[in-house]
Amino acid sequence: MTLNDIFRQIAISGMLIAGTITATAAQAAAPKMPMATASTKLKGVNLSGAEYDSNNIAAKPGYQYTYPSHAEIDYYKSKGFNVIRLPFSGSRLQPRAMGPLNKTELAQLRATVDYAASKRMYVILDPHEYGARYDAASKKKKYYGISGGVPASQFGNFWKLVAMEFKNSPNVIYGLMNEPNKQTAKQWRAVADYGVFGIRKAGAKQLILIPGTSWTGAHSWIKSGNAAAWTGFKDPNFAFEMHQYLDSDYSGTHSTCAAGKGAVVLKAATDWARAHHYKIFIGEAGWASNAQCLKEGTALMSYMSKNADVWNGWAYWSAGKWIAQSYMYMLTPANLSKPTDKPQMKALVANL
Repeated sequence: MTLNDIFRQIAISGMLIAGTITATAAQAAAPKMPMATASTKLKGVNLSGAEYDSNNIAAKPGYQYTYPSHAEIDYYKSKGFNVIRLPFSGSRLQPRAMGPLNKTELAQLRATVDYAASKRMYVILDPHEYGARYDAASKKKKYYGISGGVPASQFGNFWKLVAMEFKNSPNVIYGLMNEPNKQTAKQWRAVADYGVFGIRKAGAKQLILIPGTSWTGAHSWIKSGNAAAWTGFKDPNFAFEMHQYLDSDYSGTHSTCAAGKGAVVLKAATDWARAHHYKIFIGEAGWASNAQCLKEGTALMSYMSKNADVWNGWAYWSAGKWIAQSYMYMLTPANLSKPTDKPQMKALVANL
């Protein structure tokens, strides 16, 4: 962080709602972390909130969306986690396609990154928009790389601007996009290539996490065409990002889990990655707290640990101070001052 960055944060800090993280000079001066590579073991959690009301460019922080609090980050650091996947609105960060980044939104993003760095935690920047963006000029949500959608070049421009801001933050990891699903595997590959090029064009050398289409499911990586589309891809520092839920249709919308799936659901993706010398990161994995789901979740974590030559880590879905305690996958305790761990935490901590 430069002195100008600190001055900029101070200048806009009065615009941020109380409770939103703001970086301090002391945090910025914390010893730098080593930059993550595809072989860095990353174990952590999604901290939801900054992606809320994603299409509302004028949304007010603290009222319509929120960045993680210090207390949340501190809790997960205390459990031994070393990475936060940070969902946010790419459209709010860049309100107009090919336009500049919004300074207020950028400051909130940077403040989270800097506080995490002070705790020696990595942050995955995750534009949580399912392969699309909302443009303030047209007032429409459009998908990248498909007919009538957004040109892939705009995706490259977005990531070039973001990477220019964070290329000197070694704890930053670039998660290209959350769960593309409208594009074919080949269409999404073309879009993602622009994103990777934009990041590298900015001079950023950090780890890039590349999702596939079809919600980037690990269970469907082969049949969705993702494996065929990405075989042969090369970059100096990347891993593929896949997601995996353990309910019967793998959608993450049910509180019941299919028996036996946790131990085998990753096998096909694992075999493909191992054959081509690729690494994989699970950007989202989640299961409910009933006995069957806890059993399957434990099996999933154990499988990744036993195949650590391929799986470089995971981020559990989900946590965040605005997620209801009744949400079946919720990981954050109701009271962070006197936390009682959720049942899912046992399997996660056992596989750190």
